[in-house]
Amino acid sequence: MSEKTTSAPVLTDDDVLTLLRAVGASAGVTAGDHGRSFEELGLDSLARFEIASRIKNRYGVDIEDDITAETSPAGVRDLVNGRLAGA
Repeated sequence: MSEKTTSAPVLTDDDVLTLLRAVGASAGVTAGDHGRSFEELGLDSLARFEIASRIKNRYGVDIEDDITAETSPAGVRDLVNGRLAGA
């Protein structure tokens, strides 16, 4: 028996951090801040839209309607990875 391997992309913590910084998050934001909401991070609806657009372009996952001010970057990561896994 061989183990099934997948080459499906995964949204990593580093990817999330790169996205956050690309849309205007403070340079002081770290992976430790991924549990904070977009509102707490000072990211508005335009920043959330831009993150959703970049994720759709790179991963083919549409999450625009799922991201709110109360959503956290960790929540986005989990949502994207769950959809990529077919969950």
